[in-house]
Amino acid sequence: MTIAAAGVIAASAPHSGSSEIIVTTSAAKSDFSADNFKAARAVTPQAGEPAGYCKQPNPMTTAVNRTMDCYSMPITVSVKKNGRTVGTAKFTVWHEIHLNLKSVKWSEKITVGKASKTGNASGIITTFHPSCGSGCQVHAGGNLASPFTLGSARTGSANHTFTVSRGHPRSTHTRYEFDFKKPGYTSGEAAYVGSTYRCDDEDRQYGAGCVYPTRISVEKDWTKLSDMANLPGIGDNIRKVQGAGLHIGYPGSSVPLTRATKAQADQNRREVCGPTVQPTPSDIWWTVDPSDDGTKPSCDEYPFAETTQGGNTYNPPNRSIKWVPLKENRQQGGIIRTFFGRYHLLPGDKFYVQAGA
Repeated sequence: MTIAAAGVIAASAPHSGSSEIIVTTSAAKSDFSADNFKAARAVTPQAGEPAGYCKQPNPMTTAVNRTMDCYSMPITVSVKKNGRTVGTAKFTVWHEIHLNLKSVKWSEKITVGKASKTGNASGIITTFHPSCGSGCQVHAGGNLASPFTLGSARTGSANHTFTVSRGHPRSTHTRYEFDFKKPGYTSGEAAYVGSTYRCDDEDRQYGAGCVYPTRISVEKDWTKLSDMANLPGIGDNIRKVQGAGLHIGYPGSSVPLTRATKAQADQNRREVCGPTVQPTPSDIWWTVDPSDDGTKPSCDEYPFAETTQGGNTYNPPNRSIKWVPLKENRQQGGIIRTFFGRYHLLPGDKFYVQAGA
């Protein structure tokens, strides 16, 4: 799974002047440990991290995988006089984010760790300025809402509100800026960005919410079989393809499924299960009841038409059709729509299906 790590976008650079504050940062790293469908690995605590920092469920869940991130940023503030360092303050900023599947509002926990100071590093006033992109508003809260003297650990928040409308999902990231001032010295700053998140209001049943779109999801969940596995014909068809060739869509395979656009899904259906495709008597493995619409033959395809791997993208054994009772196909459609809506999977998002072996 690809997790976009936070990155440094600005830090104060040396310049002419007899008294100045210079800020340097190390590369930020994501401390979120999920890896595709696997259970979260044990996370080794880091020195100085807040209690409970980045605590993740084991086994991992799709909900957490789509919404959680945490990362740390080491910062060094150097106090210089006539080009010579006369004091330093070193600390780490700890971020823990839980986006909201059911709302466009969330509060990110941020802890500015205790500063280790040497020399003339006292009295450094720090101000936190978060910002985010179009359609997003964020303001500092808690003990980070107003300027503070760098020293003891402080915990606050970055409180986000997004604005989206149906048909217009938005992606952005949060920019974190810290300004440092000391009487008699030119001020310095450090700024960096977090992982990209996306908010949308595309599903009428589940409403607006926000996720990390690059995270690979699993239907139904990482350690649970999909409800499709219990549909006799459809479950068999999925397992047949996942057990051969490229193992398309099987958890952990190199070819996850990717949600397609509606136009692509319609094209996939025409290619594989179009009106000219009809079952033969040997394809009917159940009792068809003329009085029960749900028992009518229905063409099931895997990879699903709703994915970019569907249609004629692959040849057998990496694709297959199976005739199933219409009620199975209807159930499958409901399962997929619920999964897409609940976890905000939009066209281009990747996922696996846990159908058993």
